[in-house]
Amino acid sequence: MSELQKYNFDRIYGLIDLIEGNVNAETAFWNFSYDYFIEHSVKFQKETLLHQYIVITALNNYRRDFRKSTDWYEEEGALDFWYEKFQENNISIPKYKFKKGYDAYKWFLRHEKKFEQLYENLANDAFYILFNNRNFLLKFNKIVAESVSDLSSKYPKKDVTQKGTIKRKNIPTWVKNAVFHRDKGRCVFCNTDLTNLVNTLTVKNFDHIVPLDLYGANDPCNIQLSCEKCNKSKSNKEPDTSDKYYTWW
Repeated sequence: MSELQKYNFDRIYGLIDLIEGNVNAETAFWNFSYDYFIEHSVKFQKETLLHQYIVITALNNYRRDFRKSTDWYEEEGALDFWYEKFQENNISIPKYKFKKGYDAYKWFLRHEKKFEQLYENLANDAFYILFNNRNFLLKFNKIVAESVSDLSSKYPKKDVTQKGTIKRKNIPTWVKNAVFHRDKGRCVFCNTDLTNLVNTLTVKNFDHIVPLDLYGANDPCNIQLSCEKCNKSKSNKEPDTSDKYYTWW
C-alpha cells in the first residue's frame, strides 16, 4: 500500500543534473554491487535499479571530486553545503579538522558510509522526479541492458534463458498502479484511453521499455503503459517509448 512521503526537493536538481548528464553520456554502472544489481534486475522491487544508479553515480563523482579538488574543499566554508545536507537528513558527521596532515579527501573516505547514507536519502527525491521522464528511462534502461548482458554468466541459471536474458516475471499490482497513474491511463504510443471509463473494449498492457529479449530488466523503471494493439505491433529489435505528456492545464 502506498503512503505519503515527505520530499522537500531542496537543491535536489544539482543531483538530478549529475544523473541525467551521466545517462546522456551513456555512463555504465561501475564500482557497484553485482549481487544487488542481479537481485533487483530479476525481480521487481521498490528500491529500483535507478536508486542504485543514483547512489553509486553520486559516490563515484564526489569521491573523484574530493580527490582532485581537496585543496578547494579545505577552504573555510567549502563544506558548509554538506554539513547542511547531513543535518537536514539527521545524519551525524564530524566536521573537517583544519590541521597538518589532514586533507579533505581523507575526510571523505573516512566518512564515505555517511555519504552513501545521505545519497540513499536524496535518491528518493531524485527518483520521484526522474521516474516521470520516460525518455530518460529509455536511455537509462539501455545502460541497464548493457550491464545485464555483461553479467549474464553470473546470474542464477533459474533466472535467465539459454541466451542469457532475464526470464519474465509477473508484474506486481503496485508497479501496474504506479505506471498506470504516471502514464495517465493512456497508451504512451497512440494515446488510447485505457481507463475503461470511456471505452470498455480497450485492453491495457504493461510493456517493458527495453524488451527482456534485448537484456531488459524486471524493474519498475522499465515498464510503461500501452494498448494491446501497440504492444503487439512492437518488435524486439529496438526499445521505444513516447515523449508526449498531458499539460497541467
